Amino acid sequence: MDVPLQEPMVEAIKTEEPTMSDTLSSYLPRVDQFYIPEWLTMQFIANNLISFTPLFSYGSTVISIERSKTALGFSIDICATMMIASILRISYYLITPYEITLLRQSIVMILIQLVLLNTSLKYRPEEYKYHNLKDVEPMSVLLHEIWLEFFDDIGIYGQYKPQQMINNLKTLSFKKLSLFAYKIILACVYKFLKFFDPGYKRIFGFWQWKDNKTYWKFLAIFATIQIFLTFLISKVLDWEDLAQFLGSIIGSLGLLVESLLPLPQIAILYTLKSIQGFKLILLVSWLCGDTLKITYLVFGAKNISILFFLFAFFQMSLDFYIAGQYIYYKYYYPKLRNQDGFNDEEIELTDFVKDQILEPVEESDYENNNNNSNNDLQTGNSHTRQIQAV
Repeated sequence: MDVPLQEPMVEAIKTEEPTMSDTLSSYLPRVDQFYIPEWLTMQFIANNLISFTPLFSYGSTVISIERSKTALGFSIDICATMMIASILRISYYLITPYEITLLRQSIVMILIQLVLLNTSLKYRPEEYKYHNLKDVEPMSVLLHEIWLEFFDDIGIYGQYKPQQMINNLKTLSFKKLSLFAYKIILACVYKFLKFFDPGYKRIFGFWQWKDNKTYWKFLAIFATIQIFLTFLISKVLDWEDLAQFLGSIIGSLGLLVESLLPLPQIAILYTLKSIQGFKLILLVSWLCGDTLKITYLVFGAKNISILFFLFAFFQMSLDFYIAGQYIYYKYYYPKLRNQDGFNDEEIELTDFVKDQILEPVEESDYENNNNNSNNDLQTGNSHTRQIQAV
């Protein structure tokens, strides 16, 4: 049963002046015992951190290059990798819209990479110019060397006789044929790794051009064609099936390109054996970005291909490798170099792959084959003698 309030009490409630805390609470919401603006939420802070982190990580590299007046130790291939990946990510947004925060991050990334590329080209050292780079063995030379390890006949490979080459391959045992295929794959891996080594010449001198205008022309043409074709197929022509197929290719290609980001920097750190020009904040931003990406793929994304996970973990493994290089060349290598009897010989990954390619086939295999061939010859000779005797 409701008890009616007395009139004096009602009047007191009406005439009671609001306290200062009530006044503030009318303007600012109360969250966890603190008064903050309604728009200043953890989601807002996280979104902006994700979007504008490239400004801090790569901006510090720009400042470092400007102060030292040299881009030695920094790979401009990072600029190419991040801009190409960001352009692909923007075109992917036209097909499959994702969170606006990631789109904003791609735009910010392109802007800061343009500034970084301009600064790096301005202070590009002589060691990075095309005419001072090393030549890489042609693929034909590597294949020729592999062929000579298994066959003595030089003319067959040199004259490009497919049928004779196939006949020679058929004479190999399963073990030797597997070894032959393994070395062919290693040759392809070797060429692939050397393409990302800034110390070696690339086909058509890609991203090693002498004229700085060529870099800007390439980026303008690539971005225009990529975004225009994506917009035409997905929005104008409205080809749904083709757009989805194109989107899956663009998304996978963007992640693949981004996952290869650390390779040029690994090669430069190995060549210089120093961390000069490479900022710690850049490495930290890479590792944090990998963590956020994998976390998003595991907990936030749906219907994600296994390729996305493979690319993400591959990139993180390369970033951890760079972290190991950073620690070694900053804290351990200078001390070891000053010690007497220190052997300054390190095995580069590409050199290791090449050594595996040129590693001779075991002599036991040759002996077995020679024994078999000798037995065949002896059998043939005895058979001939028997015929002559008859």
